[in-house]
Formats: sequence, C-alpha cells, structure tokens
Amino acid sequence: MLQDKKAIIQVLGSILKEPSLLSDSNKYQITASDFPERFHSILFFAMYNLFHQGTEVINEIEIDGYLRDYDIQYKIFNENNGHEYIEQIQKLAVVENFDYYYNRLKKFSLLREMVGLGFNIDEIYDESIIDPKDQEIMKEKFDKTSIEDILSFYEMKIVEIKEKFSTNSDSIGIQGGEGIDELLKRLEQSPDIGVPMNSEMLTSIFRGSRKKKFYLRSSMTGGGKTRNMVADACRLSADQLYDLKENKWVKNDFQEKSVVISTEMISEELQSLALAYISGVEEKNILRNTTTESEKARVKKAAEVLKKSPIWFEHLPDFNIKEIERTIEKNVIRNAVEYVYFDYIHSSVTIFAEMSKKSGVNLREDQILLLMSDKLKALCNKYDIYMMSATQLNGEWKDAWLRGLQIDATYLRGSKAIADKTDAAMIVLPLSKKEKEAVDVILKSGFYPEPNFVTHVFKNRGNEHDKVKVFSHINMGNMRIKDCFVTNVDNELIQIEKLIIKAG
Repeated sequence: MLQDKKAIIQVLGSILKEPSLLSDSNKYQITASDFPERFHSILFFAMYNLFHQGTEVINEIEIDGYLRDYDIQYKIFNENNGHEYIEQIQKLAVVENFDYYYNRLKKFSLLREMVGLGFNIDEIYDESIIDPKDQEIMKEKFDKTSIEDILSFYEMKIVEIKEKFSTNSDSIGIQGGEGIDELLKRLEQSPDIGVPMNSEMLTSIFRGSRKKKFYLRSSMTGGGKTRNMVADACRLSADQLYDLKENKWVKNDFQEKSVVISTEMISEELQSLALAYISGVEEKNILRNTTTESEKARVKKAAEVLKKSPIWFEHLPDFNIKEIERTIEKNVIRNAVEYVYFDYIHSSVTIFAEMSKKSGVNLREDQILLLMSDKLKALCNKYDIYMMSATQLNGEWKDAWLRGLQIDATYLRGSKAIADKTDAAMIVLPLSKKEKEAVDVILKSGFYPEPNFVTHVFKNRGNEHDKVKVFSHINMGNMRIKDCFVTNVDNELIQIEKLIIKAG
C-alpha cells in the first residue's frame, strides 16, 4: 500500500501529545483520506472530533469512549489493539519533527490521488523497484522532492498533452484577400491610431493608446507606476487642463472615458494626484496646504473640472481575476469606459486561492502572473478597450541600470513572460550616471531640456520603433512631462516623426 507507516505513527502520535496542532488549519490540512488504512483513519477521525468538541487531553480512554457509539469503527479499533497502539505511538512521537513527517504524509496522499486519477507515478516513487541500492536512491530523491515539485511535474505532463490535442476555439482561417477592401476602406476613414498619452514621444512611438491593445509600463518600487497612469487618464478625460506655459486654463480636445483601478492607493490618493496634474500644482503643496493664493484657486478649479470629467477611480486591495473583470465590466457598461488603467500586475492571497481552486493545483507565482497578463489581454479584446498595466522589477534591475546594460523583460518581477501577452512594453527608470555620460554630447547641443527619467521601450508590436530609449523630464510632483529626445539602446540619437493626434 502506498503509504509511509513511520510518518503516520509520528503524525498521529504528535497530535495525541499536542492536540492544538489540529487548530492550525492554515498550516496543517490533515484529513481522514491522508490515512489509507481504515484503522488509522478511524483514529484520526476520533482525535479530530474530540479536539473540536473541546477535549483538551486526548488519550486511549477518551478515544475508546468516543468510538463506543460507532459499532463498526469500535470493532476495527479493538481488532487492531487500539489501546496498546495509542500508548506506543505516544512514546515514539517526536513533536519537534512534526513538520517533516506531516509533509511526508501529504506527499504520499498526493501520490495516491494521482494514481486515482490514472497517472503513472513511477517517475516520482516506484514501488516495484526491488534492488536495495536502487530503492535507496529512489527514496532519497523522493525525500528531496516537495509537494510543489510533484504538482509542477504533473502540470507539465498536462501542458504537453494539451499542446498535442487541444484546439483553440477562437482560431479563424480565411483566404488571404478576404475582407481586404473593407479593411482598406476602414483605415482610410479611421487610421489605426489611438488617443494621446501623457508623453508626445511615446504617443508617436506607439501610435497612441489604441483599443484592443494592452500596454505594460513597469518601474521600480516607488517609481511612479500609478502616478503615470493617473496622468494618462487625466490627459484623456479631464475637461480642462492648466497650461503652465500660457498660464491659463485650456479646453481639453479629448473627452474619453477612463478608469484607474488601484490595488494600493485609495481613492483620496488618486484624487490628489489628479488635482496636481490638472492644475499643474505640486501635489506636496496641495497635501500640506502650502499653496499660494493663485495655486489654491487653480486647485479649486481643478476640483470642479474633476467633478465633471469622465474619470472613475476603483480600489481593489485584495483582488482576484473575477473581481478585476467584474470591475472592468461594470465601468464599461455603466460608465461607457474605453480606457482602463490597472495599476500593476502582482499576486494576492485571493488570486492564489482562486487559481488553486480552479486548477486543482498550487501554481507558482510566475505562472499566476502570466495567466493574469493573458487574461488582461483577453479583456481588451472582449470589451474593445485599451488597457495599461505595470509590474514591479526584480532585484537584478539596479545592477544592470548602474552598469548601463540594456533594460528589458529580463528585469520584470515574477516572470518576464508577462510581456509576451502585451502589445507594447516599457520600463521607466531614473536617468543613470552611465546614460548621462553617454548622452552628454547631445545635451551640450543646447536643443534639449535636462532629462531625469528614461523610458526603455523593449516591445512595440506592429510599429516602426522598437528597443529605443525616451529621455524625458518628468515632474513627479504634478506628473507633467517634457520629452527631450529618443536614442537607440546604444544611446545614439534617432529621429522620431512627431504624431499629432486630433480629436475626431
């Protein structure tokens, strides 16, 4: 029988010695099915129910008294010399080693589960091996294999099978010229160009924010991911904006409907960012109430602008994929939103629980983040919307940044495969010392303002410019951007044709 008797003895004996182990259901999830022999499962059943009925000391007397009411179970208990067995395993149990034996118990439970589902487990644990030396090698390898390793092994098996046999129901085949005239007519009437971003250079490089497209703009912790998204939303949706050059309020040509979905910042924090962008007043002065009289008037005006602008803010602190879709669907249907900013892709407790329940296995974080990215792209197509999101960076970005290396998907936290599902991807970082030295000749020409940030574009599907760097001056206080120039990855100046997008 596929089990580890020693692990069973240690787990049951430890529970007898320390019943409170049954109270930590988050850490230890033991069920009667973890014990394949009827006698052991009956003992566990009795101990579990006695503990949850308030019994503080569990021993052979308590278990005997409990089982007397169940004829079949009590008979099995006595046939297996239950009293003596309980006394013996209490002496053998070492509570300090409970975690090790608990994991052994669960690994064998998992193997039995896989056998029940029809999987061959010989590559993990082969009971047919007779040679003692081979047995020892196999058991040593199994001892080092975690539950997560076993699950990943069978996940890969399933993936391989799906690749062989699954068909994509969304696949569509046409003759090459089918519908070509309609396409040309549509492009003539409405070119495949989106609406402006908060950066003129990025607008030109990406052809604006385009529907059914998913953009990723990542940065380091505190690098302004959410701030940039609020600024993009206001650029599209604010009824008016204060022109810092002309020192006057100007009508915004674009009145697109947008929503910013934040996983960390609450609505008030998003509102203060929006007020700073719309008014051009530094956010810190708004928060500290240190604005001048003229600035105060501009902030009050910005508040009125925000009230009548088609911008919505959502806060999802502990989200799952269903909740993200529900939030987007609500805004699409109720508010006719077409531009969605989801501040960043990361795992949450609820996400892990949802994915585990749905798949029946514990997925790794990189797998979950990839699935999230795939789902966000699918939502773009389903609801005909534009979506911008972001990720944090991993611990290797800083060394690459200091050394002046190329910044790309390698430095995304969790999984660089997240970017595979996007139409455009970039990473925003402060101007490094190496970069400043490299573009010193460009700066000395006097044609450009001093940049403080660089946007490293490493994916740009369907567009001319890929793997370029946009040097900009970003005022993090009000999120107004002055683009300076664009280079290739070797910091050599390149010319970008400016794309002027006008409201239709």
